[in-house]
Amino acid sequence: MIRRLRFAVIPAIAVLFAGAAPASGYAAAPSASRASTPAKLCAEALATTTDADGDRHHSFRMPNGLLVDQVVPGPTFDPATASAARLAKVGLPARPESDAVAPGELTRADWEKVAGGLDRATPKPPCVKPGVHAATHTTNYSGYRATAASGRTYAGAHSSITAPDYYTSTCSEESMTQWVGVSNDTVLVQAGVYVTQATGTVESGGFIEFVDGAWNTGGIVDVGVPYVAGHRYYLDVHYADRYNWSLTVSDLDNGRNFSGFWTHPSGGGTEYLQPFAYFVSERLTYVSGNRELLTQYMNHSDVRFRAATAKIHDAEDARLSVQRPDQQIMLSPGIGNQRLSNPDPLEVSASNFTEHWARCGVVESPRG
Repeated sequence: MIRRLRFAVIPAIAVLFAGAAPASGYAAAPSASRASTPAKLCAEALATTTDADGDRHHSFRMPNGLLVDQVVPGPTFDPATASAARLAKVGLPARPESDAVAPGELTRADWEKVAGGLDRATPKPPCVKPGVHAATHTTNYSGYRATAASGRTYAGAHSSITAPDYYTSTCSEESMTQWVGVSNDTVLVQAGVYVTQATGTVESGGFIEFVDGAWNTGGIVDVGVPYVAGHRYYLDVHYADRYNWSLTVSDLDNGRNFSGFWTHPSGGGTEYLQPFAYFVSERLTYVSGNRELLTQYMNHSDVRFRAATAKIHDAEDARLSVQRPDQQIMLSPGIGNQRLSNPDPLEVSASNFTEHWARCGVVESPRG
């Protein structure tokens, strides 16, 4: 049982809500508890510079003061021959020598898709959805949690997932999200994908979020990677140094990719080195003032997580299966703790698992 993450409203971000008309396809009329559409807040574009390798750095300032550095590879960049330092600079993991890699690592074929998807166009500013959170609540997620050994912390998590089909004719005021992240159930850094119809209009995409702590984004940040059902996505968060975390959402099937360094000018990145790594599906939470609402859980096909892997700080990557995995089942207190979703037993050799949707649940307030 985990503690519920408490959402702090940061001064730089006002939670603004406006009404939205319902979309077609609802099984029942929307209730008075419907979440409202938050006005998105986009980053401010700063300077663009070119480094000695010819790579262009596009800098943005988020509403909470975080700086985002998106590096666009220059004309001389070749992922097959680039140095390890240059690969890391543009947000790529180490280059596999072949497809014969250990579980938890990208195959060479998948790595080449991520590398080939590096966008060479001018990136668009990331945008926060204030008050919309994809964060663990007691009984509100389905998947696995890894627990670090005594005295150790995690510096990252990564996995690939197959994005499920979703069905908007079953539930109402609904959402779903799949993500990986590092947390102590108070602060959290995460990257994933989401789909929501909680406000009456379907919205979806790749996202990142820092929950609480000095880097709190105030909500999920849409990073401009479209959601395509059936596509495989590579999700990665990892600590670079006390000033920087690198976050990636990459579509392995069409090459659309976001990879960027998120920087706090005063440091503090070590606050997100924590003892739990998560690989989960869950519902979104909408927050307005002191009001928090969990949506219904959107009907979807099975979700496949592959090679779920935690990065041990100052050490190596480790498969989820050897990190004291804790299976979690999503329940709905509002309907007597009936099951909304559950994962299959973990496939130990490869750290794969499948999550299954069971029912919508109800719109309800989170419970700790």
